[in-house]
Amino acid sequence: MKIPLLRHVLAGLTALTLTLVARAGERVGVYDSRVLAYACFNTPEHLSALRSRIAEGQAAQARGDHARYRAIADEMKAEQTRTHLQVFSTAPAPEALAALGSRAEEVCREAGVARLVSRWDEAALRWVPTTDRVDVTEALVRHLPLNAKQRQVARELATKAPLPLEEARRLAAAGKL
Repeated sequence: MKIPLLRHVLAGLTALTLTLVARAGERVGVYDSRVLAYACFNTPEHLSALRSRIAEGQAAQARGDHARYRAIADEMKAEQTRTHLQVFSTAPAPEALAALGSRAEEVCREAGVARLVSRWDEAALRWVPTTDRVDVTEALVRHLPLNAKQRQVARELATKAPLPLEEARRLAAAGKL
């Protein structure tokens, strides 16, 4: 899946560019990337794409194309690990923010913020005073088509402390995350 990887890289570069310089008095929209990653994972578009990948893998297996099946299985395992690091820890989730597209810009306008930064991105927030930070997590998630149960899980996730990223990576490597 080269296009999602490219989208991921471009989103990361965009996020990096936007966070390099903190301007004096600039209001910054801060969001919980874990909540946004969880919400994006549960969108109909993402779940449909996931079902398609599973079907593609099953079809490859059924026709005896073991190399293709293995490649798809490996890609899906890597995506699962990335998603778990994003939802249960503080790994960046640029593709989740990118999935919002122009809706993210709308949230910025409504909240009166110049840019969006993950609450866990300490480097980007280092020079942003807490008085210039506006939590926009709920506003971002509101734009995603979640059911009531998924919205409740997202709210509960926001109240829990994340796993430290290095611990989450160790657990993921051991197959325990």
